[in-house]
Amino acid sequence: MIKAVVGSGGKTSLIHRYAEEYLGMGYKVFVTTSTHMMIEEDTLLTDDAEEIIRELEEKHYAMAGIRENEKIRALPQSVYEKVCPHADLVLIEADGSRHMPIKYPAPHEPVIYDNVEEIIIVIGLFALNRRASEVSWRLELVKECLGIENDTRISPVHIQTLLQKGYVKPLREKYPEKEITIEPTHDQTLYQRAISSLLKANMDVSLIQEGWFAPQPRLFICGGGHISCELVKMASCLDFHITVMDDRKEFAQKERFQQADRVICDSFDHLEQYLEPWSYFVVVTRGHSADYECVNTILSHPYAYLGMIGSRKKVQKTFENLRAEGICEEQIQTIHAPIGLDIKAVTPAEISVSILAEIISEKNQKQTASASRELLDVQEHGVLCVIIDKKGSSPRGVGGMMFVGEEKVIGSIGGGAIEFAAIQKARSHPYTQIQEYQMNQDEGAELGMVCGGSNRILFLPV
Repeated sequence: MIKAVVGSGGKTSLIHRYAEEYLGMGYKVFVTTSTHMMIEEDTLLTDDAEEIIRELEEKHYAMAGIRENEKIRALPQSVYEKVCPHADLVLIEADGSRHMPIKYPAPHEPVIYDNVEEIIIVIGLFALNRRASEVSWRLELVKECLGIENDTRISPVHIQTLLQKGYVKPLREKYPEKEITIEPTHDQTLYQRAISSLLKANMDVSLIQEGWFAPQPRLFICGGGHISCELVKMASCLDFHITVMDDRKEFAQKERFQQADRVICDSFDHLEQYLEPWSYFVVVTRGHSADYECVNTILSHPYAYLGMIGSRKKVQKTFENLRAEGICEEQIQTIHAPIGLDIKAVTPAEISVSILAEIISEKNQKQTASASRELLDVQEHGVLCVIIDKKGSSPRGVGGMMFVGEEKVIGSIGGGAIEFAAIQKARSHPYTQIQEYQMNQDEGAELGMVCGGSNRILFLPV
């Protein structure tokens, strides 16, 4: 078996994982590069084929190349071809990315040898929600491929587009006889594991939304004034986890916000350390400068909603300052300012109603669900069942999820016979697929459910 590993964001780690796995099965493993690779402690810095072969015979493992500063470069073709027959598995690092999680290849990349049987494309999902300029190798090519700017935050669609345009399509055209697989690397969050499953199966990553993988919705209020007091009272009735922050000790008091889950007294200079991704942020501080500081900080993190109080004149001034800071127009337009629905609100209570009405509209329009902490923290291998569409009446909404493991089930997609059928399918056919369950009068009667709706369930091995 001869495998070339290309792409970005974890090629060397994947190579070593494969090497350890196959060595454990008694295979002889040869690791090398067709471009460059970092020198490691046991790397053979030689182009002597016989020396590499002896290492393979004695240790069942050899990593070899020609020294070039702190890296090795490719062996001569004749040496490479002489060593290959003596290994059960050959692993070739065939691309460079300077440790960046995403990239778009230059015209000369990757370098694939004729005898390669499988090309494994690696990409790092830890690029998600980070600015392109922070996570991209060959940034200008990445921007050209995606039509984005330096500060555009990388989404799953961006990653899928890079994979398809940069690697999958050109490699399949150039090497139609070689097997091509995708191996995303991720940090073990359930959302990234789900995205990885879709990428591997070449299914549309927009089938799922990151908001579905959020826990109980979180409301973060910057400012502890009169509006905040009313907001906390009302939001506590809407199942939000509520945090209030103010830099004034007399306002940041738990007694003042009894229904809040957390009250923080600290300078807004330190706001970043308290932020949780995909929260609903309300900026209602005591002054324009603090409002601007909070908004500018929040924009550097993923959020479900960001609203700022103020007059239209103040809002326009704030937007001008953000543009001057290099924030792209697309992101600026996601800010709800002036905050709240236009219901001619005057009192703090009325303003709070308008703010929460806007948040509810945004939350439900995006069909945001919330998952239990037990489900989000699951590390076992199994199948994640996700409701991606529904019609008519059904017990759970879009974004409802259930994890089906070998021995346990976490979460629910509505219970009853449909859930039982989904559990059976997840265990008997554990691969990426979509199944529609009808609940009309005929089929619903067979399943013991006659509510007249239907659910489309996405099955994702994770």
